[in-house]
Amino acid sequence: MTARARCEMDAIAWEVRLRGGTPDATELRAFAAWHDGAPEHAAAWESLQGRLARMGGAARHGDDARATAQALRSSVVERRRALRAAFGMAVVAVGGWGTWRGFHELGFDADWRSATGERGAGLLADGSSLQFDAGSRIDAATAPGGVGTALDLRQGQLLVRARGPLSVGVAGARIETSNARLGAGRLGRRGIVAVADGSALLRQPGRAAVTLPAGAVFAFDADGVAARSALSFAAASAWTRGLLVADRLPLPDLADALGRYHAGILHVTGAAARRSISGVLRLEDLDGVLRHVAGVLPVRVARYGGFVTVLS
Repeated sequence: MTARARCEMDAIAWEVRLRGGTPDATELRAFAAWHDGAPEHAAAWESLQGRLARMGGAARHGDDARATAQALRSSVVERRRALRAAFGMAVVAVGGWGTWRGFHELGFDADWRSATGERGAGLLADGSSLQFDAGSRIDAATAPGGVGTALDLRQGQLLVRARGPLSVGVAGARIETSNARLGAGRLGRRGIVAVADGSALLRQPGRAAVTLPAGAVFAFDADGVAARSALSFAAASAWTRGLLVADRLPLPDLADALGRYHAGILHVTGAAARRSISGVLRLEDLDGVLRHVAGVLPVRVARYGGFVTVLS
């Protein structure tokens, strides 16, 4: 393996490690040491981030865009082949890194995906309109029994105006509706769902189904379902306008939402992980949000390697 390929592979390994968990201070210092330890390390990292940004769902010029556009219209096998060609050496490195683990965790095999800071839109097979937040990963299939569409939201948020039976899997639950507007998303380990112009049914394994009436917003996790009466459908779907309406939102969930709009990695640890915040925040203004958080909460902001930010 060439030195350049090794740097590409190391960059991908760090991307998956930092995105996929909550690294401690020792691991963050190790990343900073690797990133700043050699110019070729920093170059490999910047190249990877640039390629990741170009792999979103919006049309762009160049070979990467043509391969991506073709991939979105193709089967999973064809899509992987096209994305592998578009992503170049970095994806080749993933292929040798271990049964496409990185390829899957970075979401390149999703039916719809959006880049950091880039919201997307599409149409389902039945003509239902789909919008999805930045940093989203969505799989689509025919619902069991061949009636309607089944979506699985691996990451991010979506808004669908359903024209027929629709099932959305998110955060370990399934939400079923028909001919309604449905918003669903993941914030940290929790799911959130909002309904308008109809109703929906939320099913969790081992629990009774919960009816979601029009105008309702609910949060749910492994412990159950809770109504968020302070939030409206418009507030829950404010991400479509680049806003986050926070109502006692835990800081780890805030970091998750901000991470969809900024290339840097934001982690919340220690006492900060038990804090929450309310207000209307601009998702694209990371520095402004961090200043606001530090101004109203007793948290410390630290940066590692100019790329990783930690609130503690």
